[in-house]
Amino acid sequence: MKLQRQRGALLLMVALVLATIAALAVGMNRVSGAEAGSVRRDYEARAAGYLAEAGVAAATWRNQVGGCTSANVDPVMLNGGTFSASVPSVKGVAKKIDIVAAGTVGGDTTRTLARLQVTLHDLSKLELVKLTKGERNVTIDMWKSDYDEDDPLALVYGSSNALLFWDMNDIKKDALVLGATLTLTPTILSGGTGTVTLHRVTTRWNDDANWSRPRDEAARWNGGDYIGAIAATVNMAGYSPVAWDVTALVDDWFNGRWPNEGLLLRLTAPVPTVRFYSLDASSTRRPLLQVVSARQC
Repeated sequence: MKLQRQRGALLLMVALVLATIAALAVGMNRVSGAEAGSVRRDYEARAAGYLAEAGVAAATWRNQVGGCTSANVDPVMLNGGTFSASVPSVKGVAKKIDIVAAGTVGGDTTRTLARLQVTLHDLSKLELVKLTKGERNVTIDMWKSDYDEDDPLALVYGSSNALLFWDMNDIKKDALVLGATLTLTPTILSGGTGTVTLHRVTTRWNDDANWSRPRDEAARWNGGDYIGAIAATVNMAGYSPVAWDVTALVDDWFNGRWPNEGLLLRLTAPVPTVRFYSLDASSTRRPLLQVVSARQC
C-alpha cells in the first residue's frame, strides 16, 4: 500500500496522456485533404495540453517523494512528445511550490500550464496509524433484537449484518491519506467459500442498533441504511485474517466528502455463514482499521 495512491495518480495521468494521444491520432487518420492540416493542429494542441498536465503531476510527485524539495522536471519523452516542469527554488523545506509545466508535440506545438502554491506532503516519511477513537461494532440480526458487546460479528445472508465505526480523529488534520485497510479475523466459517461485501452506512447508529432501528427512538431501517454500491470485497476461504481496501472510503470521510456513519458488512449468497471476532477480542484478533498517511511539508 506504500505510496500506492500517489504513484497511481501519476501513472493514471500518464495513461490518460497515452490514451488521449492515441485516440486523437486515430481520428486524424480518418480525414484527408483540406481537413488534414486543421485536424493535425487540433491534435497537437490537445496532446500538448495533456502532456503539460503530466508535467504538473510529475513535478508534484518528484518533490513529495524527495522530501519537500523544489526541483525541476527535465524534459521527458512520451509517445512522440515531451513534457517538462519548472519549479522556482525554495530555500529550505518547500511547503508549497509553483509549477509551470510545458508539453510539446511535433517540435513546435507547445502548451504551458501553471499551478501556483501547490501544497506538498512529505512522502519520504509515511505514518501508519491504527485507528482506535470512537470505535464500536454490533451485529444486527432479523431474528435477534439484542447482541452482547463481546459476541462475535455474525453474518448470515439476508438476515444478519455487521456494523463497524471508527472516527477519523487519530489521523492528523494536515495529512494526505495514501491507503487504508480494514482487517478482520474469522472465528467461524461454515458452508464453504463466499464473498463479504463492504458498504458505506448513511444513518447514524449506536450500540443499541438492531435489525429494525439504528438507535432508540430513531427512524426505522431494515437491516441497515447503506449505499448499495460495493465499496470493497473479500472472498472467504478459511480462517486466516481477511482485509478490505477502504482507501477511497476513509479518504472521503477524512476530507468531509461524506459524513462518517461507519460501514456495513454483508454476505452476497446463502452460503457460507461467517462470524468475525469483535472489538472485545484480543489485540491480535480484534477488527483493525489502519491508515497510511503523509504529513504536509
